[in-house]
Amino acid sequence: SRMTVERYFDVLNDTLIGTWLPAWRPKAKVKEASSPKFYLFDPGVARAISGLLNRSPSAEERGSLFETLLFSELRAFLQDMRPAGNISYWRTPSGSEVDFIVDLGDRVIGVEAGSSDRFRREDVKPLRELRASGFVHDAVVVYGGEADQWDGDIRVLTMGSFARWLRTEAATPRRS
Repeated sequence: SRMTVERYFDVLNDTLIGTWLPAWRPKAKVKEASSPKFYLFDPGVARAISGLLNRSPSAEERGSLFETLLFSELRAFLQDMRPAGNISYWRTPSGSEVDFIVDLGDRVIGVEAGSSDRFRREDVKPLRELRASGFVHDAVVVYGGEADQWDGDIRVLTMGSFARWLRTEAATPRRS
């Protein structure tokens, strides 16, 4: 039953094996999604549970693993550097989604995970939509490539560069 499933997820959350990611509701004119997403604490846990550790991940699976790794990095950043911050995600009924919204109190950062080795312009479309709304201050695509770049006003960073950017620029409070 639904209640049983909810209790199982509560146990996973209570034992720190998984975490709920709430939907972000910026009070825009668009009706956003309101259901939370659930992430396991480690990208390899889902593969182990599924018995897939001995296989190479598919492209689709690689995307969810990369997203989980990025979520873990964001959580660690908030615990270490900006404990008053929080993470959520944003999705509209039409399916436009930004993987992570990091609210630091003095600024909001939209973060999109793109596991591909090459930057894909379609990864920035939801970020552009959200950036145009005025609800986010910074927009970043984190991808599996080797070179940092810009796409207009959106940063496109490797995972290593993103981790450094978080702990330097994003960790610094904005001036009003």
